[in-house]
Amino acid sequence: MASLRNAIPRITHKERAAPASRKHLGLLEKKKDYIERARDYQRKVKTIVDLKKKTAERNPDEFYYGMINSKTNRGVHEEQRKTGNETLSHSEICLLKDQDFTYLRMKQKQDEKKVERLQRDLHLLVDKPINKHTVFLESEAAAASFDPAVHFGTDPKLVGRAYNRPRKGTIAEDGSKEAVDGEMLTVSSVISGPGTMRALKKTMKQRDKAYSELAERLGRAEKLKRLAARKEVEKQVMNSKGRKRRVKDAEDGKPALYKWKRQRAK
Repeated sequence: MASLRNAIPRITHKERAAPASRKHLGLLEKKKDYIERARDYQRKVKTIVDLKKKTAERNPDEFYYGMINSKTNRGVHEEQRKTGNETLSHSEICLLKDQDFTYLRMKQKQDEKKVERLQRDLHLLVDKPINKHTVFLESEAAAASFDPAVHFGTDPKLVGRAYNRPRKGTIAEDGSKEAVDGEMLTVSSVISGPGTMRALKKTMKQRDKAYSELAERLGRAEKLKRLAARKEVEKQVMNSKGRKRRVKDAEDGKPALYKWKRQRAK
């Protein structure tokens, strides 16, 4: 029966507000606020009692590893912290740089895969087209006089698009005009109706967001590539043997160039 009683929705009783004559005193503490404050106070008291008990029952002759880097000065506990002046060995520095290089390469590969996925989903028009459309003609003369706009029945300014390339008949029937420098047709030329229009606007907003993410990913991948190249040069300089000199300093995110003196092989 208890389970059935809990299944019935219960009425949430609201607490009475503070009287108008006491509003100048601030918010009135409710019972739930008092319970939270009392529990917090009891928790703090219990913590203090437990610490006092541990301190009283502690064995002063007991050894623990914290004693190595700590001491007491006139009864006040002081912990010896690292000053930062400790120098790392050559092998430790090389290991840290190798870890940095591996991490940068991993992040660069992740961004490159994400960029490829976004380009495939968005059908991005780059210098090298992702998809190709092959048209077979009967003769060389027809190939010489081939006009893509006439073949696809669209505006000449829309031939290079891989998406949203309507035919002239569709534009004429809807009575809309194509924006020459824009990225899409008028909403009424593609779809009609309030519900579908909202869905189209939402889709276009998601597409713009994806394009902005793609631009950020491309910029980040380029920065990571330059950082990885710089770390690789630093690693080669540290692990190399023989005399060397710097030919060109680092600039515009590119690593510095070094030249080693030739040595006869032994």
